[in-house]
Amino acid sequence: MVMSKRCIPYTPRSRELKQSVFALVTTTGVHLRTQEPYIEDDNTWRLIPGDVQTADLMITHDHYDHHDADQDVNCVFPIDRLRDLAAEGIIGGINNKHLGFGFTQNLRDLYERAAPEMAKEIARSKADGVILTAGCPLCHRVACAIAREIEMTGLSTVLISVVPDATQQAGPPRAINPNHFKQGNSLGGPHQKHLQRQILLDALKRWEAREEPGRIWIMDYPEYNQQQETIEE
Repeated sequence: MVMSKRCIPYTPRSRELKQSVFALVTTTGVHLRTQEPYIEDDNTWRLIPGDVQTADLMITHDHYDHHDADQDVNCVFPIDRLRDLAAEGIIGGINNKHLGFGFTQNLRDLYERAAPEMAKEIARSKADGVILTAGCPLCHRVACAIAREIEMTGLSTVLISVVPDATQQAGPPRAINPNHFKQGNSLGGPHQKHLQRQILLDALKRWEAREEPGRIWIMDYPEYNQQQETIEE
């Protein structure tokens, strides 16, 4: 289905947060170490099992600095923080599958084939909602395209965006922007567990909110900015 960016697909959540199972979808180049790395303009995706361990994940992506995420993949793929929320009973559970994607400029094939197929893959899973992250500016547009397709299958999504201009242009159903975060730090720096948890909670609040699609919540996190100032000094 061809849809104008001005017409944003939107699926209201069907369950309460504590009853909902969540999947992760990322365009940051995350994949299993045993899977084929992504190549340039690679419109294939990698299926990541729900019980994956972070030690079994790696990143192949040449268009943003993923040094921090190489140390702690939760910077862009918050699987451990999602498990923490499930263990606390804040969410209903973690999906049996997640999806990873790399870098592409072949947007026609993305819109016509890859994004719809990824959406169908998630729709056939146990997910009630989907959390997305992205790497470079173009990857944020790609993530929005995937989110829009997922919404059209009847699942609600939220994107954690660190390139809000690119995200806004692509028409996201729901998104939050951790203000002044750099690419590769979608949920903060490596091992900032408290910050990663808070950002994930804020993304879930945006997922819960029943308001006009396309709005990006801009969120400030002094903890991250203070750490960056310390690193620069």
